[in-house]
Amino acid sequence: MLLSVLLVVVVILHEIPAQGINEDLVITLEQKEKLDEFREIMEPKLPHDYMKMDIYLIRWLKARDFDIPAATRMLREISKILITSTLIKNEVFKKKRGCELHEPIYHQIIDIEGVNLHWREENGMDSILDEDWTEFNTQYRFNLEGCDDNGAPVAVLFVGEWDMRRAALAGQSDKMRRFIDKLFEEVTTVLRTQQTRGYNATRVNIILDAASLSFQVQACPRCIPFYIYLVQTLGAHFPNTVNVCLVVNTPDIAVPLWNNIIKPVAPPDVRKLVDVYGRKRSVWREALLTKYGIDWTKMSHDMGGDGPDPVDSNDLRKNGYLYECPELK
Repeated sequence: MLLSVLLVVVVILHEIPAQGINEDLVITLEQKEKLDEFREIMEPKLPHDYMKMDIYLIRWLKARDFDIPAATRMLREISKILITSTLIKNEVFKKKRGCELHEPIYHQIIDIEGVNLHWREENGMDSILDEDWTEFNTQYRFNLEGCDDNGAPVAVLFVGEWDMRRAALAGQSDKMRRFIDKLFEEVTTVLRTQQTRGYNATRVNIILDAASLSFQVQACPRCIPFYIYLVQTLGAHFPNTVNVCLVVNTPDIAVPLWNNIIKPVAPPDVRKLVDVYGRKRSVWREALLTKYGIDWTKMSHDMGGDGPDPVDSNDLRKNGYLYECPELK
């Protein structure tokens, strides 16, 4: 099951470009000319001023290798991305996982409609942060934990605690997918706010903390589509938003699966974007510090540091999505 999930995620991650933060701020003369042409095409159709800024427009160009027609379609036109997750019926698995399957082979299809302006309008994305997310924010923790040495925020999603099975069985699958979109909308709003205050941050670093992970709770058949949706909506609707995605505190079996089987055959951009670490904290903390420029000692006690308390989604909302790197205050 774990190998199947990782393989599906890697295939989808191939659609998410993995350029670095500095590359977002530096473009060639030829790319600048394409950016100007793209702006001329798109500006009359963009509903918000922030969408007309270079830093926003260039995300879509880079997502399509500066192919202007392709970037235009991605940002403006309607499309459908179908994700098919095949789940095989197994009575023993069903009893252990608590997830009931009614057919020998069950296909779950998730539609993501509209890339991107149509999708935002159809899904009310401009008002998603105004909705009451208090319950979900409490049940599915997400914190901002300072910044890396380039000033990019570090977001920690405590996926090991996320009771995906509960959401699925309670009939909250649509709400869960909307919550995932809300998280990325929060992150991009924070980045825009930082940019208006002089920060050079163009992307966020994401840490997925898998401590307390239970396959019964987080990896039941009805739960897997949530993870697939997380990766897919990131690539389709929030391109070039993530600098790195680090999975820490994973079960021991996940690290050799990633390093020896999946990573060697994964596309180069996926290898650059994702890394997986086990439960030996000294290893992933050293990697945070030396490889990714994230000083874990300045993070909160949740991450083993002695820094200030993290900022959660409820705090962000109260602060108007203003976030300053603690060390830069």
